[in-house]
Amino acid sequence: MTKTLARTALAILGGYLGTSAFIAALAMIAVATVGMERSEAATLGSMLGFLIYLGVIIWSFAEPALVRVALWLGGVTALSLAVVFLLRPVAS
Repeated sequence: MTKTLARTALAILGGYLGTSAFIAALAMIAVATVGMERSEAATLGSMLGFLIYLGVIIWSFAEPALVRVALWLGGVTALSLAVVFLLRPVAS
């Protein structure tokens, strides 16, 4: 019961946090490198976010090692937030 609750919390909360950070980084990279409009990047990110979040939820229940899921989600989230921090617009 405890493992199921931990896996569910990690899938829902960690998956949401990781997906939103990854999508924000992906949209900022698309704007910075491809020259995509910010509104188009946000729309593309929101559409991809549903698929990525679904994949993370399915993977978190299919993966036998809960620690591996937690480490991957933490690493992806930290890396994505670093990209968002580095690509943020600087007010001058």
